[in-house]
Amino acid sequence: MSHYIGQLFEMFFFPPGIFILFLGLTVLLEKSLQRLKILILIQMGLIYILSIPFTSDYFFSILETIPPLSEEQIRTNKVDAIVVLAGGMRPYEKEYHGPDLNYFSQLRLRYAAWLQKKTNLDIIVTGGVAEEGVTEAELMKQVLQNEYEIKGTIRVEKQSKNTYENALYSSKILAQHQYQNYYLVTSAFHMPRALEVFKKYNNNVLPAPMGFFHNPGILEWGKFKPHSHVIWKNYLALHEIIGRYWYHFYYG
Repeated sequence: MSHYIGQLFEMFFFPPGIFILFLGLTVLLEKSLQRLKILILIQMGLIYILSIPFTSDYFFSILETIPPLSEEQIRTNKVDAIVVLAGGMRPYEKEYHGPDLNYFSQLRLRYAAWLQKKTNLDIIVTGGVAEEGVTEAELMKQVLQNEYEIKGTIRVEKQSKNTYENALYSSKILAQHQYQNYYLVTSAFHMPRALEVFKKYNNNVLPAPMGFFHNPGILEWGKFKPHSHVIWKNYLALHEIIGRYWYHFYYG
């Protein structure tokens, strides 16, 4: 039930759905032409704010607070395994004649493969969303073995449907195989929420964030120039910020 509530919330209260919702309500409910103009101007301002890099930089600066692993940490940390969170999959790709991992799953998997080749650690892939009879985790294992040529142990957790369940079911695999300390690999903007949840079940977690979006740089004109792809980035950031509050409310 919570999954469907979340989907409806995203549809109407995240960009671009929120723009359509506000404009539709304005046109349908507002009878005064003057107030109608004011409301449309306000909504134009909202569209502008959510389409400029300055806003996305701010949002990701709030989310991406955990730095990447240093070379020294990778060499010296006492770790037993790498846990990789799935980030979604596409139901069908013509060139592969079947399902494929999406952008975030691919990025996370590539970093996990790179990290495994430096450490020779066992890997746990976690993700239970299924397409055409194969889950995210099963497809991740196939890619690790066939494309990244990982020869070590890869364990599959294929029940979870969200980050909370990633942590719940992965913790059972960690306990079953007596893994103590482990790296958690996920996108940098997703790491704070994932870390909070994983610590509920196993506190011996070392964050290994990747795929950073935050780019402080200098304040220049380009930061205030609207871009269509920035709306997508702001959607991701808002989804994650609100998702953390939702997890605190729903899962405690």
